[in-house]
Amino acid sequence: MTRFYSGRLFVSLLAILIALASNSASSQINLTLTTVTGSFVAEVGWQIVNTGTNVVYNCEPFAGTMQNNVTLSVPAGTYQLRGWDSYGDGWNGCSVTIKYQLSGILLVNAATLPAIGTGVTCAKTMACPGPTATCDTRQILSTFTVVPPCLVPTISANPLSQKICVGSPVTFSVTTNMTNGTFEWRKNGVTLVKNTSNTYTIPAVTLADAGSYDVIVADNCNPAIAFKQSTAAVLTVAESPKIVTQPISSKVICENANDTLRVRATGTDVTYQWRVNGSNISGATSADYILNNMDNTKDGTYDCVVSGYCSPSVTSTSSQLTAAMRPRFTSQPNNQDVCPGTPATIAVVATGLNLEYQWYKDGAIIPDAINPTYTIAKYSYNNNGQYYCAVKSNIPNPNNCQLTVQSRQVKLTGFPAPTITTHPTSTDVCVGSRLSLQVVAQGSGISYQWFKNGVAIPNSDVSELLLTSVTPATTGDYSVRVTAVCGLNVTSNVAKVTAIAKPTFIAQPTAKTLTVGDKLELTVNATDVRSIQWKKNDQPIQGATSATYVIEKVGKGDAGYYNAVVTNPCGGASSAYSNVVVNDQVVPTPALELSTQSIDFGEIPVGYDKTLLVSGLIKNVGTAPLLVSGMTIMPSDFTISNAPALPLTLAPGQTADVTLKAAPTAKGALTGSLSIASNSPSNPTATVALAAAYVLRYDHAATEDFGTVLTDASLDRCIAVTNTSAVNITIEQATFTGANAGQFAVTTTLPLAIAAGQSADLCVKFTPGSPGAKTATLNLRSSNGGNSSMSVSGSGETPGGVVDATEAGVTAWPNPMTDRVEVRFAKPTPAMEISVVSSTGRTVAAFSNEGVDAGGSVRWNGRDASGASVSSGSYTMVIRYSDTVIALPIMIVK
Repeated sequence: MTRFYSGRLFVSLLAILIALASNSASSQINLTLTTVTGSFVAEVGWQIVNTGTNVVYNCEPFAGTMQNNVTLSVPAGTYQLRGWDSYGDGWNGCSVTIKYQLSGILLVNAATLPAIGTGVTCAKTMACPGPTATCDTRQILSTFTVVPPCLVPTISANPLSQKICVGSPVTFSVTTNMTNGTFEWRKNGVTLVKNTSNTYTIPAVTLADAGSYDVIVADNCNPAIAFKQSTAAVLTVAESPKIVTQPISSKVICENANDTLRVRATGTDVTYQWRVNGSNISGATSADYILNNMDNTKDGTYDCVVSGYCSPSVTSTSSQLTAAMRPRFTSQPNNQDVCPGTPATIAVVATGLNLEYQWYKDGAIIPDAINPTYTIAKYSYNNNGQYYCAVKSNIPNPNNCQLTVQSRQVKLTGFPAPTITTHPTSTDVCVGSRLSLQVVAQGSGISYQWFKNGVAIPNSDVSELLLTSVTPATTGDYSVRVTAVCGLNVTSNVAKVTAIAKPTFIAQPTAKTLTVGDKLELTVNATDVRSIQWKKNDQPIQGATSATYVIEKVGKGDAGYYNAVVTNPCGGASSAYSNVVVNDQVVPTPALELSTQSIDFGEIPVGYDKTLLVSGLIKNVGTAPLLVSGMTIMPSDFTISNAPALPLTLAPGQTADVTLKAAPTAKGALTGSLSIASNSPSNPTATVALAAAYVLRYDHAATEDFGTVLTDASLDRCIAVTNTSAVNITIEQATFTGANAGQFAVTTTLPLAIAAGQSADLCVKFTPGSPGAKTATLNLRSSNGGNSSMSVSGSGETPGGVVDATEAGVTAWPNPMTDRVEVRFAKPTPAMEISVVSSTGRTVAAFSNEGVDAGGSVRWNGRDASGASVSSGSYTMVIRYSDTVIALPIMIVK
């Protein structure tokens, strides 16, 4: 049923329904009482009484002001309007009207009291609030019933929007306070069903079911006005993914080209994942997969997995992609210079599929040059040119890929006769200096031969003729013959060489130490001097160009290094440097300085100490002797093992060595200090911070109990030693001390190396030899891990007390066992200790049992204390209780 209302009527009804809902909330119903006054208002009186509870809800007394337009709040029920007249002649035109306040529906319409008679006294007597009993039926002016209003239902939970896959069920529900009414379920405003169910279910959703769903909740009290429409819930119908366009089945893609694989699919919230050879491609999550820069590493079988909001996912058909690869050169031709008349060969080496070759000269095809190697049998200058080889992969090429590559272009040149571009030049050279004559020639494989005055100079087969010490005999005419490959040669121009002398020093300036105000005079003398330039700190002094340089009164700024540079046409020479020092008068003082502020001995293994030599620890950096009066070191774990005797005097610049020793007594970090006292005014005492760490780099159990072992047997136990440090350690020695040291022996071969962070077993054999408790101390020694100890103990038991299992009524089944055995006891047995001992005397398992009755049993799962399965072999199960020991042979077969 679909309801349509005009806007004005809907607003009016809505106002009434809201007001009715307000009345209902307080369980009271509002009525309106109106009156019409008559002739004798003061004689009129009435009461409105609930007939069920006899409660008065309105009372009009005599002689009062008549009520009019009064609101009464009453509960639902049956009421009487009872009237009185103080005179007894009726109300004389007065009347009472009662109606529902909101709806205006009349309950009492202009009720009035007729004349009863002045003699009826009870009809003239009443009092408020009442109730007052009537004595005449005519006093009952009206009997009416007040009923609750019909309210609009409230919706506390509206139907929810949903996204549902095709074929799946969907249910819409509404929560309301209505208890008696109907639910009109609608889609897009059209009624689907009207019933009494607050839910609406579609068993299998189709695409046509998508739309907007709501429900109208109508109370049966008055469906025309007591109804409520829910908010709309949107049903979105989702489809499973379906591929409508498949990727291409196969494709050849050019090398370095870009290409795209495409797939198209329908469905809800579709996602894509491209794969190659069955493996997901990271980031390839769109309908198009772009392959960039194709090469043979991307060859493979591609497909795309399409998923969606609804299952199942679908996989596209596969696409086989192949890269059309160009050839690759692994060896290229090189430029060559060739002697005319000799063979010349150029070659390439390439990789690829079905390769074809073609050689080119100066861009033109060389006929029949279709091999990796091209040879010219007899070279001539006509063969000079630029050569290269084009290599092609002759493979299927549907996309016209570029499958040809060109080798490096190389130049073949016939060797020409050599030419000289720079000839040696004539020169004057100073006696004793170096002479260099150079020639620059062009040609291939050229060699040189120098001549003096037409005679070949031995060992002069280089482009530069170098004479390391020129003498007057060096003077002469020099030339060079240049020879190239193929025997071609050319001779240079003649260079005339003349030997001359250069200046030599006769007197040099010397170092000067002056005080402020002294005169500085520096002198130089040399042979063949043509010019002199004095310098200070390698910078020319303006105007200082004579043999003697003078400063009449020096100042501090005149200190520096002075020298003179003398020159002539043969060259120049620098004099020795004169270090000019200009001093003020100063008072010398000592100064103490330490070579370091801290000394760290690092980690010292427990049981060991460490000694460090600190070279040059104490130094006098002052200008007067330093007196070292004392050296104090603390705490006592640090000592000075070697140092100079005190008091110690150090000259300026002198140092002293100190040897320190760290011998900690407790594990952990150790800090201390070394203080040195002196006569240094600026720092009479200097301190060095000391640090060390006393460490045990491995860990093991504090004790090891071997339990009870027969006196004629022995038991091996392995103790786990764990290297807890970041360095490798070695256990060099393991010894026993104590009263029973002889009953324990280490069976592991020493030294035992343990890598950083790793563990190793140190195995010990216990041989009691005699009954009773045995104890000893195992002492471990490791120069790089530290020393430690642990307590070992065990007990010996005489074998004579062992009872045979058959005699004791103890049996095992199955025996041989695989992974479990059940031991049965024919007699009652108290609490017992049970151990399983190997044929070598090693206990592989031990456990307790609280005892069994006759016929009871104990089970063992064939595992040791660590939970590992015990290996195959012969074992003895030893059962101990009170003074009894029972030996039960067990065989394990796996």
